[in-house]
Amino acid sequence: MSSYDVPDDIITPAQFRESMKLVRLQIAVPISVLVSMGANLVCALAIKPGLSGINALNPTLLSPNSIMIGLYWAVLYVMQSQLSICSTRETLVHGVGVRFAIANWLMAAWAVCWTLQFFIGAEVVILLNLINLLSIHLTLLYYPVTLKRPLDALFIHAPMTMLLAILFELDWAHNGFVALGWIMKDGQERNKWVWWAVGVVAGANVVAAIWEGIRRNYLLTIASEYLLLALLFSSPRVNPTLPTTALPKPTALLVTLIVCLVLHPVALIAGTAWARTREREGRIRLEEEVERAEVEERFAQEEASRS
Repeated sequence: MSSYDVPDDIITPAQFRESMKLVRLQIAVPISVLVSMGANLVCALAIKPGLSGINALNPTLLSPNSIMIGLYWAVLYVMQSQLSICSTRETLVHGVGVRFAIANWLMAAWAVCWTLQFFIGAEVVILLNLINLLSIHLTLLYYPVTLKRPLDALFIHAPMTMLLAILFELDWAHNGFVALGWIMKDGQERNKWVWWAVGVVAGANVVAAIWEGIRRNYLLTIASEYLLLALLFSSPRVNPTLPTTALPKPTALLVTLIVCLVLHPVALIAGTAWARTREREGRIRLEEEVERAEVEERFAQEEASRS
């Protein structure tokens, strides 16, 4: 072998940098998941009042069903724990990157702020995380869900979508109501903020439904439906220790929740139907162009044979 031959096992600087990015993510992501999960468990179980206790002490029109939300987060953390192991390297490094670890650190910071009842700080953390997650989703547009990479759909797209859904459609609004002091203390006082709650729920779900229709995002539709049910089946109590003090949903908010429950699947079906119609029109147009080209070719051959 001459001195100019390059062995096959030599790694280029670009390949080395790519490998180091993957190694850093495989360390940073699991640590961030453990920190976020640990912070939430400690703040929920080891401290009194914990996350759910403070939520019960500050009931708002947007307080969700705590059991349903707990199950939602449990599924989300299970998916996150497999992200750095089962996902494709390209999608993990370039589609998500260190921003996913940042998202988990911010969720840990939110749990601490909420437990300390520093509600304004908790709201700021949620808004920062929303911006971070939106940037992740814009990047993931270049790495769409495909049957060739099913693990990416399950352990990257699904947890990213679930996390964005709960922050955008529920958490920032509920936390914001608490930070503003829009807490229900009796049946009459809650009427002050009914239309604010209606506007927030309707606005967030309309935006999500439009995105679902455009992108045909089944994952976001499922997450949105579940979160709406968590709001629909919640009964915040004026006095957390007395079940009889639970207040029913205002009619306007109840109607809004039901309409939004219908809106998401309708938007998804409409988007899917529109996409298939465009594909069918494209195929018909292509077939017409092919037929036209064949006719022109036959005509040119006939003209050439006559001449």
